[in-house]
This record gives sequence, C-alpha cells and structure tokens, in this order.
Amino acid sequence: MGLLDNLFERKECDICGGKVGILGGTKVKDGRLCKECVRKLSPHLSNLKSFTLDDIRDHLAYREENDEKVKAFNVTHVIGGKGTKLYLDMEKKQMIITSYNNWRNDNPDILDFAQIVSNDMEIKENKTEIKKKGEDGKDVSYNPKRYEYSYNFYVYLDVNSPWFNSQTIKVNGSSVDGYDNDEYELCYIQTQEICEILDLLKNGQEDVVDEAVEYYRDLMASPKRKYNKTYYNDTRRYSRSSEYYYGKDPRKDHYKF
Repeated sequence: MGLLDNLFERKECDICGGKVGILGGTKVKDGRLCKECVRKLSPHLSNLKSFTLDDIRDHLAYREENDEKVKAFNVTHVIGGKGTKLYLDMEKKQMIITSYNNWRNDNPDILDFAQIVSNDMEIKENKTEIKKKGEDGKDVSYNPKRYEYSYNFYVYLDVNSPWFNSQTIKVNGSSVDGYDNDEYELCYIQTQEICEILDLLKNGQEDVVDEAVEYYRDLMASPKRKYNKTYYNDTRRYSRSSEYYYGKDPRKDHYKF
C-alpha cells in the first residue's frame, strides 16, 4: 500500500503550488511544473531538465514582459509564404516569427534585430518511387525507375537569446509537388526573401528593407520564367550572391545546362 500511496499522493507544482497530477508533471533540475506553468513557457525553450526552478521563475518573468511587448508590437511588414511568417516592427527594431494568424493571443517571442546571428536556407527533397502493376497484380518498378518529388522550404535562424539559440521557419504550408511549376518557384523566391531581409536587419541596413520587399513583390508577381542558371545568376541581390541560392536549389540536379 505504501507504494500505491506514494503513486497517488497529491503532488504540487514547485512554482505556483498547483496540482501536477499522478504522473508528476514536467520535471526540471530541482523540481516539477504543472501544465499551466509549462503552457506559459516559450515553445523554443528546450531541455527543461537542465533548468533550475530559479531559472524557470526568471523565464516566466521574461514571458510576462514579452507579453507586454507583443501588445505594443506594431506590424510594419509581413514576410513569408503560407507557412511560418516573419513580422517586423521597424520602429522598435523588433520581429516575431510565428505560424499563427491569431498570434497576439499566443505570446510569441519577440526578438530585437540586434539578436540576429545568422541564417541559412534548405530545400528538403522527398523522393517516392512510382510503380506499376505487374502481370501478377503486384507492384513492380519501371525500368529505369521513376520517381515523384515533393519539397519543403526552410530557413534556419540563429539568435542571441538567453533562452534559446535558434528558430526554424517553414516557408510553405503543404509540401510542394514537383519542381517545374509556379508553386515551387514562388516558395523558392519567398525563401530567398526571408534570408535577405534577415541579413539586412542583422547588418543594420533597415533603410534598404522597403526597397528589397518591393523588389521581391515584383519578382513574385512577374510572369514565371523557366528555371535556368543564367537567370538566377543575373538576378539582383541585396546581401547574398545568386550562386548561394543556386547551390541550395535541388532543381540544379534535375535540369541539364
């Protein structure tokens, strides 16, 4: 009975004193947290077992301050596609990265432009073999094998924060089927735009942001051109050479120049 008594003994959150349930709540280095306290933490806070209760108290104080900043945040630019977006407040030199439309109620972490360290982009290619029915009704491969491709577009951001050091931006919503289409082209350009805007903000070039945003809006609205290396080499850039983006694009492995 003693073991069962301990199992079902009421446990309390070491932060707020609330109930943590029979599973013991979320453990930190020297205590445990209830669901309500965990809900208040930044979604980017990881490895909670390495944080002490004092660390958690400091973090919750930071989150309360962040919530006040969110209420005062004035959106001047929205950068991105159907997935995670980059919201800018150019007057306060702050930004928010979130995939939620109703983000003011979600208390997303606010970052100062000065906290940007670096960014990188990745286009993840998923390959699925296409098969046909054989004479016996079983799936068999074509000769040579055939594949269908889908893509997801990411920007990885490194930041200088006491609570986390990175955030991931998934530019597209659903996976993009194929690479020779307007949707791929649009997501590719949107990914470049996010990288370039982040570079400009990191380098203190806020005065160029409006021009860069207008440039990318025109590029996205223009008639889509068939992908070719020369076009991307000739495209004007603000912070990075087109060779950087070309090197990140899986299409270069499919098209022959």
